[in-house]
Amino acid sequence: MDIVKTSDTMPSGILSDGLPKILPPHENGIFQAVLTLPESYPALVSIVAAILNRPVKSVTLRNNDAPSRDKHAKQEEYDINCVVDGEDGDQFAFEMQASPMTGDNKENNHRNIKWRSVFNLCDLHSNQPGRGLDYGGFVKSYQVMLCNYRVFDFENELVEFFEMRNQKGNELCDAVMAIFVDLTKAKSIAQNPPQDMSDIEAWAVFLALGDDPAYDQIIDEITKTKEGIAVAKTTLLGISQNADERARFRSRRIWKQDREHEQAAARKEGREEARAQYEPLIAYKDAEIADKDAKIADKDAEIAENKAKLADKDAKIAELLARLGEI
Repeated sequence: MDIVKTSDTMPSGILSDGLPKILPPHENGIFQAVLTLPESYPALVSIVAAILNRPVKSVTLRNNDAPSRDKHAKQEEYDINCVVDGEDGDQFAFEMQASPMTGDNKENNHRNIKWRSVFNLCDLHSNQPGRGLDYGGFVKSYQVMLCNYRVFDFENELVEFFEMRNQKGNELCDAVMAIFVDLTKAKSIAQNPPQDMSDIEAWAVFLALGDDPAYDQIIDEITKTKEGIAVAKTTLLGISQNADERARFRSRRIWKQDREHEQAAARKEGREEARAQYEPLIAYKDAEIADKDAKIADKDAEIAENKAKLADKDAKIAELLARLGEI
């Protein structure tokens, strides 16, 4: 698929379709695709290992083991849901939060995003198959929030780990952990030499600034030593050059802006009647975008099926050639 070309009338870094040349890796749909496309597997292993700060041999996607554009993907709770190191390994769920949740602000200490993290973590942990297990037999569950805005009112680290401990610091158990990654620290991290960055610091720079041309050189340097991020960047560039992916991004951006407009208009008028009036429009746009995504997913599936058939024919031809060689 050809990329939309640049235009002399557009600002630097913006193509003639009005979208950035490189799509933002911190936008939910792009974030999901960058880490869940088949060719992105090394990137997925790399970021999980970086967040856990330990070696990771394998990561298995589940529920949404296809990119978010797949109409069958589970998207209600987690952007990415996976299992670490084998089918019976620890559970690990990502969620990208590029902007504050509705109702969250400095005044309420971003309470909703914190409570949402707890809700998702409890849901993730309690939905394990429990047949034949005692409580100690359940695997660990990690819920990760990557936030591109400041959540905490204290001087937090890039990665904050929240466990179950009492006021003296004694651990109740290590079965669950809520993790927050503060992507707003990326610009200060980017002032350091790339070779001195830890894996999670490098990932923070890529996710927060990967679409900013001002940081191209820094990210290029990072990819020379961080294989997982190199894979992620290659995937991001491929997505950004795909007209269908750009159309999906535009649809999501329009949907988000429409929703923001409708909510702002309802608040401005201050009437419940206005809110009720806009809800059907929002639902209609949601359905319209979902229908477009479903059609694109069907085309993707058809292409994949044709590729599989061609691969099968190639295998049969190779087998026949091998037999002829034995004669």
